[in-house]
Formats: sequence, structure tokens, C-alpha cells
Amino acid sequence: MSHSRNVEGLIKNAQKKRLEALERTEQGINQLLKEGKTVTFKAVSEIADVSTAWLYKEPDIKTRIEFLRENSIDNKSFCTKNKASEESKASIVKTLKERIKKLEAENRELRDHIEVVSGELIRISSLEMQIVSLKSENASLKEQLDACSEQSNIS
Repeated sequence: MSHSRNVEGLIKNAQKKRLEALERTEQGINQLLKEGKTVTFKAVSEIADVSTAWLYKEPDIKTRIEFLRENSIDNKSFCTKNKASEESKASIVKTLKERIKKLEAENRELRDHIEVVSGELIRISSLEMQIVSLKSENASLKEQLDACSEQSNIS
């Protein structure tokens, strides 16, 4: 006496649940991708409300998650490298701009100093010319004095 069991309803229900889980999984993966998050088995299982064991058991999903996980890790490391590189460049630019400002300020100070020194040189040259002129005048006056002294001694 063997009864044939009607398991058709159970099979249809199991298929329906599997399709719903597949759909939730697909939506979860898409959401993670849109948000720019890393696609991992754990993240997909949490967002799709399925077990990680079920994800590993479904070969197409398993392959897709592994592929996306590897690519998102590569992309993240690439983005991180680029970001670090961009931050590094920005830091270098900032440092160079600061250095340029310091050098420009030093340059202005040196130009001002050169201007002052040039003025002093002109003044010194003028004084040296006056000294030469005064020495010449002094020598002339000494000669006149000596001449006057000789005339007063003679008379």
C-alpha cells in the first residue's frame, strides 16, 4: 500500500522561495554596487536576508560575488592609491606655495637692503669726493698760511 504523495505544492513553494531569494540577492548586489561598497558574501547575505551558506551553494551567485569582490578590492586599492597620490600632490603643491611665499618675502627684503646699501654707497662716494676736495682746499690754505707767515717774518 504505497501512497503517492502530492509534493508538487512543496516543490513549487521551494522554487518560488528560491526565485525570491535570487531576486533579493540581485537587488542587494546592485545596491552595494550603487553605494560603492565592497561586494562580499556577508554584505550580500545581510542586505538580501539570505544565509551565506545559501550564497555559497548557488554557483552563479557565488561566482558573481567572488568576481565583484575581487574587482571592488582592486578598484578600492586603485582609488586609495590615486587618492593618496592626489593628497600627496596637494601636499607638495601647498609646501611649494609656502616656500615660494617665503622666498618672495626674502627677495623683497634683500631688494630693500640692496636699495639701502646702494644709497649708502652713493653717500660714501659723495663724502669721499668732498674729502678729496677738502684736502685740496686744506693744502691750498696751508700754502697761503705759510706764505703769510713768511711775509710777516720778513717784515
